[in-house]
Amino acid sequence: MAALRHVAVIVDGNRRWARAHHTDPASAYRRGGDRVHELLTWCEAAGMSAVTLWPLSADNLRRDPGDVRALVQVITEVVGELVDAKRWHLNLFGNTAFLGKGVHRKVCHAARHTGVVSGMTVNIAVAYDGREDITSAVRSLLTEHAGRGTAVADIVDGLTSDQIAGHLSLTGQPPVDLIIRTSGEQRLSGFLPWQSAYSEFYFCDVNWPDFTRADFDAALLSYTRRSRRYGQ
Repeated sequence: MAALRHVAVIVDGNRRWARAHHTDPASAYRRGGDRVHELLTWCEAAGMSAVTLWPLSADNLRRDPGDVRALVQVITEVVGELVDAKRWHLNLFGNTAFLGKGVHRKVCHAARHTGVVSGMTVNIAVAYDGREDITSAVRSLLTEHAGRGTAVADIVDGLTSDQIAGHLSLTGQPPVDLIIRTSGEQRLSGFLPWQSAYSEFYFCDVNWPDFTRADFDAALLSYTRRSRRYGQ
């Protein structure tokens, strides 16, 4: 099995944890936020060069406004904590404008402060939609060609998957080797549809706020026992 360089985590099950513990979603989000630093420490110790987290999807924005505000607040706090750690290079992607102008500026400004940090890359997907990621990549590619004055027929004839991939989120980073989803749900829900083409999946029954080092190690052990053949 090839070395595990890039793991992505769908941090799911916060509201289920809240219901099980007879508390509010805001408390669950905060407890889940506390897990992030631990997870990154485990990934760093395992020798990974990149970690991608998905705390908020575009679909989640249709939830109760109070729940969304609470989650956005925790995301903002966690980003600030990671910046203060000065340990990892942060990269926010998705539609961060959905956070609102004030929060968007604060979060993006904070992330830029880690641009000179040479440690592990930490990607945080905010209001992310995988189909929109692909759509935006194609739009960006066409805009680039239009700026050069390339004829439409030439764009069509020369279009390749590598060209599209070069405009997607996470371009230039190692391929996503392993995707972990907590909460027991066994689907990707639109997470990295292009980038996950050859990823391995691990579905964990534990809700994100209760995710432990033992759960993480179980995911890594499962990965090491697999044979990645890439269609061969």
